Amino acid sequence: MSERYTILQMLLIVVGVMASTFITRSTLLVIGERWRFAPRVDAALRYAPVCALAALVVPELVFRQDVLALHWENPRLPAAVAAGLFLLWKHSIVGCIAVGMAVFTLWRLFVI
Repeated sequence: MSERYTILQMLLIVVGVMASTFITRSTLLVIGERWRFAPRVDAALRYAPVCALAALVVPELVFRQDVLALHWENPRLPAAVAAGLFLLWKHSIVGCIAVGMAVFTLWRLFVI
């Protein structure tokens, strides 16, 4: 079942998203010099990018076709663990991607 939107509705949606993005981002830029966060809030905000990344990546790792897949047949899990360990060891993003993809491919070819 697909919903069809009129041109006016799509225009209103786009303008609304643009306005909300502009307001939320520009507010901190405009008042950022005059107003400071409490040190605890400032420290907590440093974790926001990591939390956002985890919120995007973890569901992709542990779900397959909307079913929780925490078993050995899910090649994403060992690939993520290997990539994470390599990143902690060498601090190389390119190497992390290479190791993750290699483990993912080898797991799919030889384990499953």
